[in-house]
Formats: sequence, C-alpha cells, structure tokens
Amino acid sequence: MELTPRLQDVLSIIKNRGEINVKDLALELKVSQKTAKGYVRELSRLGLIESDEIGNIKIRSNEENREEEIYKLVQIHESEINSLKKEINELREELMKIKRKNKV
Repeated sequence: MELTPRLQDVLSIIKNRGEINVKDLALELKVSQKTAKGYVRELSRLGLIESDEIGNIKIRSNEENREEEIYKLVQIHESEINSLKKEINELREELMKIKRKNKV
C-alpha cells in the first residue's frame, strides 16, 4: 500500500511526536481540524494509527497489526479448510456409490 505524500507527512508527525491530538496535528499541518480529522480517519481505516478515549493519536503497534493480520489469515484459511472438508465429503459419497455399484 502506497500512501500519498500528505498522509506520509501526517504519519511522520505522529511518529515523531509519539502522540498528538487532532487540534495540534491541524496546527502543525496548517490545515483545518476537519481536514486533519480526514487524514486521521484514513490512516485509522488503513490500520496504521489509533486514537485513545480522549482523542490522542498514535502509531498502532506492530504487535497489534500483526495480530490483526494473523486473525484475517486464520479466517481465510478456515474458509478454505471448510470448503476442502465439504469437497472431501462429496468425494467420499461418490466413492461409496461407486463401491456399491461394483458390488452389485
């Protein structure tokens, strides 16, 4: 995923500060708070930042990103496994039909 230069700037500011609120971010970027909130919303949607209960924004920890990635992978693989199980059961049924047919 490639970020726009502006979102890269926002991310850089957050990294350098460690934690920042939207008002201070807007001041540093020289934009309105509404615009800063838009940047924050987009970076949050991408899973790169998070905000606490009082609105401070910080970089999302790699551990949390990794846990989310693993969870998504598990979901994908569970779906694939269930699909394969269904296919195996269908093949078993087909095999049983063939065995019965050959016994007659």
